[in-house]
Amino acid sequence: MANYSIKTDLQKLNGAFVTDIKGKTATKRCLCIPIEGSGLFLGEKGCYLNMTAIEMQNPQFNDTHCLKVSLDKEIYERLTEEQRAAQPIVGGLHELKRKPQAAVDLTTNQNPSYAATEDDLPF
Repeated sequence: MANYSIKTDLQKLNGAFVTDIKGKTATKRCLCIPIEGSGLFLGEKGCYLNMTAIEMQNPQFNDTHCLKVSLDKEIYERLTEEQRAAQPIVGGLHELKRKPQAAVDLTTNQNPSYAATEDDLPF
């Protein structure tokens, strides 16, 4: 089974913006995303964003798939073709390739995990 790297630009969600929010002890730079209209929804245990990975015909920048927000069927059916085509690509993903590991030769004394001894017992 493959592992994937996913990169998402949350500022591309509808209504998202970055602002500074001042707290009691510090001011922090925050990403604000309105729940309504952005594709986010509140569930019993969290705030969720459903996305779809669409395989790209001509992959770019190593990404094999682009990510788009999944809309509810009712909302999607109400969109015009222009509105559907205008849905932003919010990210991409590609498979993480494993680097080949060098083979370890266990038959020679070159391996530091084995002590070079005349017999096979250390005592």
